[in-house]
Amino acid sequence: MKRVLLSVCLIANGNAQAGDLQIPSAQRWLDSVENELAPFWLHQDAHGTPLGNFPTFRCNDGSAFSQTSPCSELNAAPDWMRPHLNQSYTRMQARHTFVYGVIFHLTGDQQALALSKAGVDYLRTHLLEEQGSVISVLEDGQSAFSAKQRTTQDLAYAQLGMAFYYYLTGDQAVLNDLLKVKDYIFDKYWDEQQQRLRWVNAESANGSGDEVELVAQLDQINAYMLLLSPLLPEPHKSQWDQDLSKLLTTITQQFLRPDDFRFWGTKHGNNYQPDSARHNDFGHTAKSWWMTWLAAEYLGKQQLVSQSKQGLQATLQAAFIEQGEGGWRRLPNGAPAIWWEYAELDQAAASLALVEPSATNYLTTTYPQWFDRFIAEDGGTYPVANQGLKIHLWKSDYHALEHALVAYLTSAQLNGETARLYFAMPSEQAQLRQPYFYQAEKAQAKSVGKWQNLTISQVSYQQIGIKKPN
Repeated sequence: MKRVLLSVCLIANGNAQAGDLQIPSAQRWLDSVENELAPFWLHQDAHGTPLGNFPTFRCNDGSAFSQTSPCSELNAAPDWMRPHLNQSYTRMQARHTFVYGVIFHLTGDQQALALSKAGVDYLRTHLLEEQGSVISVLEDGQSAFSAKQRTTQDLAYAQLGMAFYYYLTGDQAVLNDLLKVKDYIFDKYWDEQQQRLRWVNAESANGSGDEVELVAQLDQINAYMLLLSPLLPEPHKSQWDQDLSKLLTTITQQFLRPDDFRFWGTKHGNNYQPDSARHNDFGHTAKSWWMTWLAAEYLGKQQLVSQSKQGLQATLQAAFIEQGEGGWRRLPNGAPAIWWEYAELDQAAASLALVEPSATNYLTTTYPQWFDRFIAEDGGTYPVANQGLKIHLWKSDYHALEHALVAYLTSAQLNGETARLYFAMPSEQAQLRQPYFYQAEKAQAKSVGKWQNLTISQVSYQQIGIKKPN
């Protein structure tokens, strides 16, 4: 059935051909969000108690997880996951908030907008602390880690849902909290001597404090800084641009492997160099090049733009599986990529295709495999080929919804179609919003409704490309 759904949505286009194959239409990605992804997240048991306290764990049919009577898939959870089944993770609550925001952004679904707002309200009311830190893990209603023990990655992802909600609505109170958390991260975790963000500031199960982690730097960019920096008023914009530039320097000078296009995932200990070591996969390398490229374009760093595009091209070539059904691999000569790695590689290739049409040739093979391997027939996504838990302490559909948004925007451009996105702000403000990480030469906004005290606007975009300095 999945192959039939895909094939009927293929359209012919000269820039999107590899032999007789084409990429899906923009409408196919809207259909995927509405019919394949959204139902799992609009399920009543996803809404949380109280509303917005989105659960970290649910069963694969979407129903609530019960520790006293667990569903079979969570009863058989792997050993590493079992100690966490009674915990609630803010990074997942924020990722679920992002999911609802993207569903609204693509479809105009007001229930999804309401859930996005509920997630933002819950985090700001119950998890955000006065000094700017955010509770990262709750166990029996109490914070499992002190402020100093929380990781910079968890703090970055605590920003994710709020950042996307601000992009959708322009809510000033939400922006004030985003600024507060960002200031806290850079004030408390930036190591001036080492020129990088620390992983933690105190020892705990999260780490010793000696870790040197790529994602401590990288996830600040993709979770909130790249999206928000262009939208900020001064003096915040200049400070964020400066800090964004510092992170790019840290990533490319401290984590890029010598004489190679790949990034180390970590730089501590004695065993960080093997391909199988933590975060040395193609997913993290593709994400690193994608973020450095887009951020360098926005900041006007042309030398880094060129370096990033070359690194990204090398990554895609190495990660692409040419034999059999194709797709992406996670390591050199290794197994196929898991869901989030696959999404990052697709997103990088789709973005590159906006300026290098030959990159579309990857997508004619990888997009069909995305639908076949990861989209569940009964809603949501699997982490590996048609199996595994759909939601847990590291798995949500954050990556799947971002993948759909990026694929929708880039496919619309590559196929000569108009992309349409929804915002919860007046049309004259919405028209000034650029589409996610991209930039459109033509934008036309109109008001299409009301939700509570917010105007719902639809913006039509044409000539979508890579965001430039503003």
